[in-house]
Amino acid sequence: MAVTEVDPSKDEREVGKPMPSHIENAAYTPNMELIEGAVANNDQEATLPKKELFKMYGPATIYSMLLSLALVMEGMDVGLINNFFVHPAYLRKFGWPDKKGKLHISTAWQGGIGAGNNCGSIIGLLINGYLQSRFGSRKVYMGAMVGMACTIFVLFFAQNIEMLLVGNILCGIPWGIFQTLTTAYAAEICPPAMRGYLTAWVSMCWGAGSFLATGVLRGSLAIDPQKDAGWRIPYGVQWAWIPPLFLVGYFAPESPWYLIRIGRQADAEKSLRRLARKDHYTERSMAETLALMNHTNEMEKIEAANASYKECFTGTNRRRTFIVCMAWTIQIFNGQSITSYAAIMLRSVGMSATNAFNYNMGIQSVNIVATAIAIVLMGRIGRRTFYLFGSSSIGACMLAIGIAGFVASGKEATAYVVAVFLILVQCAFKVSLGPTTYVIVGEMSSSRVRAQTIVLGRAVYVCFQIVVQQINPRMLNSSSDAWNLGAKTGMVYFVLCFVWVIWIFFFLPETKNRSFADIDYLFQKKVNARKFTTTPVDLFEFTNAPQEKILDDDEPLGTTNTTDKNVSEIQHQR
Repeated sequence: MAVTEVDPSKDEREVGKPMPSHIENAAYTPNMELIEGAVANNDQEATLPKKELFKMYGPATIYSMLLSLALVMEGMDVGLINNFFVHPAYLRKFGWPDKKGKLHISTAWQGGIGAGNNCGSIIGLLINGYLQSRFGSRKVYMGAMVGMACTIFVLFFAQNIEMLLVGNILCGIPWGIFQTLTTAYAAEICPPAMRGYLTAWVSMCWGAGSFLATGVLRGSLAIDPQKDAGWRIPYGVQWAWIPPLFLVGYFAPESPWYLIRIGRQADAEKSLRRLARKDHYTERSMAETLALMNHTNEMEKIEAANASYKECFTGTNRRRTFIVCMAWTIQIFNGQSITSYAAIMLRSVGMSATNAFNYNMGIQSVNIVATAIAIVLMGRIGRRTFYLFGSSSIGACMLAIGIAGFVASGKEATAYVVAVFLILVQCAFKVSLGPTTYVIVGEMSSSRVRAQTIVLGRAVYVCFQIVVQQINPRMLNSSSDAWNLGAKTGMVYFVLCFVWVIWIFFFLPETKNRSFADIDYLFQKKVNARKFTTTPVDLFEFTNAPQEKILDDDEPLGTTNTTDKNVSEIQHQR
């Protein structure tokens, strides 16, 4: 009977151990049958009608959607900051006369307040990268809610512009936590076929917050501008969200991926059962799901054993981190950001304050409808297609806005032309780049360093947002200390969109309907971004799959001897 020849130079412990092509994975032996069963289940779920799929994972859908409502507060905050500067009651309290005797808040202070909020967000982001990997999503979420309730007091009772700056820095910390925690949680609690829908919902919540901000600001115009209630009510509305969302965090199950990473297998199983309907998992299907999750975790230990920020920049994680950072960069630097300054921009080109806020409501009102369309299409259209469409269509609108700034004969004509194209920009953004960014960053990052990767990408976004908040007011405002480009600003963003289209085509991979294990494999193989959809996947190539059978002359056929030790055991032996 044939036997495997033994190299006498090898250590006795290595005899009979299957030798994979990548030696760094030579310790882990997966259960191929269970893992292949889980992969088959994922493929089958991708073909199910969406109604049946959401019914199957109803609890996961509800918990993810409710926890993501925290982004409503962040979206509302951005809307308030950017449009408060032309609010009559706000200007009366915190503004001062310019050279022409008109109440204003200087562009330097406008940029400073926005930058202060973003500096706080960066602190929150970096803190969350550590806290979420250490304590899980639930505890961090509830703690951030308590912090949010406290920091709003500073804004609500602000007496001068310096207090506003401090309040925005403090509020930015919990907002930074919510920005990435909700995305990571949504990506981890649902199967691949639902991931796009639930992560895109995060964007809808952000857009709903922007719309709510414009509605509250528009309603507050009816309040006597001599009273502080006109600017305090918009801040105070945010308190209403905190008690119910805290309770949602308390009752929500922990991310099963987090529990797998810290070795709590039994708790991971309980969490998975809570995230699906009662009769969904059988003992066999649960074993398959856990086997695939553990297999994915072991694959990712290759380059992220310690799950630290440093490992986001090693091996294939470097490429994944760069893609996540670029996705966030494209989202902030495409021109859509000027819609947050719509009231300022429209006022600068001749529109009245009331009409400017009315049009701003119209611009922001498309958020919910357009994002809903994107969510419906998310299961049918790839991530690359969404990003290419978004960047190219927004670029075309930016070109039209820029041209209008040069050729329009009158200010009033410019205002209405710009208003129409800003609505189109908002539609294109919310159908594409807005929601798809959350999907991409949730899927592209490695599971073991997902929180850290999303944090780094979002930190890049916030840093660029600081830049945007410095240059947009200067480009759009018509005050004496501004650049007064107005609608010509569109030409600047048109050039950037052109660059983004080229990058997306060559470097953004397609991850639609791919499991986390599939994505890990494709990055390990360094597959070209344009070939992610067509490249076949072998989940056992990089792990110690028992492909070589070692037979003993005294054992019957079909009996094999293979090493069945996990990574930690082998590392301990070494």
